[in-house]
Amino acid sequence: MSLVPILLKNLLLTVLIEGALVLIFVRKKETLYHSVLVNMLTNPLVNLVLISWGSFVPLPIVPFYYIVTAILEIAAVITEWLLYYKMGDFGIKKAFFASFLLNAASYSFGLLIG
Repeated sequence: MSLVPILLKNLLLTVLIEGALVLIFVRKKETLYHSVLVNMLTNPLVNLVLISWGSFVPLPIVPFYYIVTAILEIAAVITEWLLYYKMGDFGIKKAFFASFLLNAASYSFGLLIG
């Protein structure tokens, strides 16, 4: 499969999962819009790095893939946390909580569907 369809599929799934959670728990269309925007920034970058890194790393280094994944997911949570806060969707603590939970949900769903 080509890289672009993979990136688009991952982005679409993330936007659908996180968007549904935003609509259920926050119920603000503006926050839904912001969720889509922040995911358009972070999701393709995380997936592109993981796909690229995984393509060039020899098999014995694969355990480091999980470390790289964790670092990238933490970076995505921090980026989205700051963006949600700066866009005025949440206070600083709620922005972190929202970013963490939304990313945990979409990452977990991605693991479940493989």
